[in-house]
Amino acid sequence: MIHRLLWVTVFSLVLAMAFQVRSALARDAVTFALFTRGWPPFEMVVNGEPKGAALDIFRVSMPEGVGTLVQMVPASRSVLRVSGSGVYTRLECREWMEDADLYLWSEPVLTLQTVLLSRRNRVVEYNSPADLHGLVIGCIKFYRYPEVEPLFRSGEAVRYDVNSDMVLLRMLKAGRVDVALFDQFTVRWIINKSSELSMKDFHFASRPLGRTELRFAFNRHPGWEARLPEVNERIRANQERGVYKRIMERY
Repeated sequence: MIHRLLWVTVFSLVLAMAFQVRSALARDAVTFALFTRGWPPFEMVVNGEPKGAALDIFRVSMPEGVGTLVQMVPASRSVLRVSGSGVYTRLECREWMEDADLYLWSEPVLTLQTVLLSRRNRVVEYNSPADLHGLVIGCIKFYRYPEVEPLFRSGEAVRYDVNSDMVLLRMLKAGRVDVALFDQFTVRWIINKSSELSMKDFHFASRPLGRTELRFAFNRHPGWEARLPEVNERIRANQERGVYKRIMERY
């Protein structure tokens, strides 16, 4: 009986030690969950390989000694809801996530601006929501635009949703929508890479509709919260040295 009790105790200790080692190993690597449908220039799949500014930013932002992995995931946010299967992260804005408090958040990495585009032959400037009254506004389906949501609810402007930034730009150029909303990095990347679109086709309103902060969102893996100060220290150092600015200049 004593030997059996001793064996059970030893076995329990071995299991506990194995769990601690596994947890420690998991905290020594972070996996970026890349959205396979793409969000250029941040997340792209080129010839089957994950690419983009988000991965460059991710790799220079993790603490010293922490491995950086990339996993291509169709429903990329879903891995952030799992706490015990390793550390996962994405670049997100808190305003985009209805359940933002479920995740661990870093300090801001980049500021995203929502910009208003119109056609060169029918320029629309933006100073207040009143400038958009009566217009058909092209938007990306499921995206939230807090600055103009009241116009849609009141019927003072019409929201027209599509699934693709490229499709939305084509519609704007063809006059099927009056204006369209984009983040400033994505729209410039798409236009500059397109053979059918030119910056000369569009007018960028001089005032952005809004700004939001892009941060790393992590799943609540045991022990990772204690390493967030290291992540934030690395982010601050990169910002002071202009690391993120130089990365975005490449895109």
